[in-house]
Amino acid sequence: MVNTSDVRFEEARFIGNSPESKKINRAIKKFSKVESNILIAGDTGTGKEFIARQIHALSSTKNRPFVVLNCSALGITIDNKELFGEETAKDGSIQRTLGIIECANRGTLYLKNTEEMPTPFQFELLQVFREKKFRRIGGKESIALEVRIISANVADLAKDIESGKFRKDLYYLLNTLSIKVSSLKERRQDIPELFIFFLKKYCSENGLEIPAVPAEIFESILEYEWKGNIRELKNCVENLVMMSPEGELATEFLPFEIKRHPLDFLEVRNLKGVISEVETYLIKKALLKFAGNQVKAAKLLGIPEATLRFKMKKYAIPKD
Repeated sequence: MVNTSDVRFEEARFIGNSPESKKINRAIKKFSKVESNILIAGDTGTGKEFIARQIHALSSTKNRPFVVLNCSALGITIDNKELFGEETAKDGSIQRTLGIIECANRGTLYLKNTEEMPTPFQFELLQVFREKKFRRIGGKESIALEVRIISANVADLAKDIESGKFRKDLYYLLNTLSIKVSSLKERRQDIPELFIFFLKKYCSENGLEIPAVPAEIFESILEYEWKGNIRELKNCVENLVMMSPEGELATEFLPFEIKRHPLDFLEVRNLKGVISEVETYLIKKALLKFAGNQVKAAKLLGIPEATLRFKMKKYAIPKD
């Protein structure tokens, strides 16, 4: 079991003690003190918007708006009127509708899925950001724009520039400062802390006591690839909290792809090949458990040390 009593319920930082997470937290503090535009790059679910919100929350404009613009929706569910606002004359009076850009004025505009911004909007927004002014649709006067732009992208924008999909001038306008967010599988040492954070979060939200966590759960989550990154881990923990009986988390409520037994991945083929694969897996796991100690690994596997050394040589398993 894992003791969770000494873990604080805290979300004022990018959670994790890996070198990558510490670097991100330093960047958040430094970037919040300046007004330069920021580009955050990272896979889906790595926490890009969280980082942007933290920078805004620590900045001098923390009491001003933080407005999200989903660039993949431009030209589909977001048109120029929604983006820039509108002015219409009716019965001798002017009716004004504020757009997304104006709502973010004097605050932070967060561009989500920047790489999916359609080309016509790239040109329009470049002009607005460069000239620091815009005009409502139907309006006659330009409105001064004072906004901090934080952009986020999943795809490699440098490649999009080469292919002509993304404007180079807009890229350099957005990319004054930059943050690269590593995927969760590249910073596995952060997984236990993130797991406990979400465990405490969902227990607190649902009025539940913090349950015991079987060691098998940590073994499973540390070995899993987490293609959905932090977002996938968050969903996994929420499901565990809501489905497990009170008092202890149950491994049966881990998502199937996470709790799946390693042998389920074996293909049906020659029995000798399968046996060697199973032996290799178990020997490596035993050695890993005891940090390469062959005496303890052999005892756990129930075989003589000489047999273990023979099989390690046979399957080319390194001593460390």
